[in-house]
Amino acid sequence: MIPTEDGHYADVDEAEYHRDRGSLSVSGAKLLLPPSCPAKFREAMDNPPPPKPHFDFGTLAHALILGKGPEIEILYPEVHGLKEDGTVADVPSMTGMWKKAAAAAREKGRLPVSSEDYMAAQAMRDAVMAHPVAGPLFADGDAEVSLYATDDETGVRLRGRVDWVRPGQLVDLKTSRTANPDELAGLFFKYRYMMQAAWYQDLSVTSGLTTEKPEFIFVCVEKVAPYVVTVVRYDDEALAEGEFMNREAIQLYAKCKANNEWPAYSDETVTIGLPGWAVDEEIEI
Repeated sequence: MIPTEDGHYADVDEAEYHRDRGSLSVSGAKLLLPPSCPAKFREAMDNPPPPKPHFDFGTLAHALILGKGPEIEILYPEVHGLKEDGTVADVPSMTGMWKKAAAAAREKGRLPVSSEDYMAAQAMRDAVMAHPVAGPLFADGDAEVSLYATDDETGVRLRGRVDWVRPGQLVDLKTSRTANPDELAGLFFKYRYMMQAAWYQDLSVTSGLTTEKPEFIFVCVEKVAPYVVTVVRYDDEALAEGEFMNREAIQLYAKCKANNEWPAYSDETVTIGLPGWAVDEEIEI
């Protein structure tokens, strides 16, 4: 069940958490602000997109590293990926047998994964646990803690789900194409992770989980061998920007909800110019 009282909870079902339409998450906050808009937020709330299979690997890695998540069902090419002549298909996951087995697993609430992906996720887990900083972070703590609080200014109910909670720290696990620190600043900005960090820090206090803002840590692990791990955190300037954007999103949500109006980008004709990178270039038509 979805909690009705503010607080922190360790037993909220993940599917129930994501089905909650009575509170605002940081993912929703991102959809309200540019480059998105309230109309897109509303569409996502009214017609939630179905789970995308390409997210399954990240879910698998989280389950193995955090020790909490859906039950895993491993599919093997030599068992579930056969062609009509009994030989293993070049792409086992495209066979009827595989698709049928995967669908049956999902109907039972399980996560179907290939044996290859399972071994890769195990290697990612081992890399994280062997890292001198990341490993100890996951040595003690609680996984998948759900936080709920009511915003004092607007009365909007807020929620968040932290990957890992330990004394004085909140830890978020990111499976990524790169763990190169030189690339993470741009990648993190693209996905507005400064909003996530600030959101959870504030929610940790307002939900009663902590009395002071905890440190927010990202553990990034690459999805291909050798599964490089990097631990990063935002500086104060980035966290302040995230907090500012979160406040904008909460206020906008409250306004849209009160008026039952969820605007798109603009109702008027917009005059545009050349993109900055094209100003000094010759454009051929």
